[in-house]
Amino acid sequence: MTTSRASHRSRPTRRIALVLGGVLWLASCGSEGSGAPALPEVELTELDSGAIVDASDIGGPAIVNLWATWCGPCRAEMPAFQEVSTEFDDVRFVGVNQGDAGDAALEFLDEVGVTFDQYLDPTGELTDALRVSGLPATFVIGANGEVVEVHNGALDADGIRELVALVDGAND
Repeated sequence: MTTSRASHRSRPTRRIALVLGGVLWLASCGSEGSGAPALPEVELTELDSGAIVDASDIGGPAIVNLWATWCGPCRAEMPAFQEVSTEFDDVRFVGVNQGDAGDAALEFLDEVGVTFDQYLDPTGELTDALRVSGLPATFVIGANGEVVEVHNGALDADGIRELVALVDGAND
């Protein structure tokens, strides 16, 4: 018995459609309206004060950037994050340093002139919990506390503004 090319190609297409449908269904069964935090319960250290805070307490609307000093793209995008963070009063900008010592992170942030909230995650527990495969990674959290978008890779100022627009769109 011979199988036509059309029916052979449709099987993977059907599988992909089923998988995507399942993913979309699971996403729709998420935390909408449940008040579940966007970020997991992971202890972070506030870079300025040394206070211990829980990542799940970082609410929205927010742009949360995971970065490290040893990450070239992270270093390159940080001035753009600083620039855009000063343009919006209604969106919180948060940086979470992954794996650096506090002194190294502070030295770099001072050099760039970063003024928005910064936290340390020295063991990368947040990166692991969020299943981030590489840095930088940026999470957009809507006013309702849900993750609206995840961007992997470096951003320029216009790209960051586009993410902020998603926060505004999520709150309409």
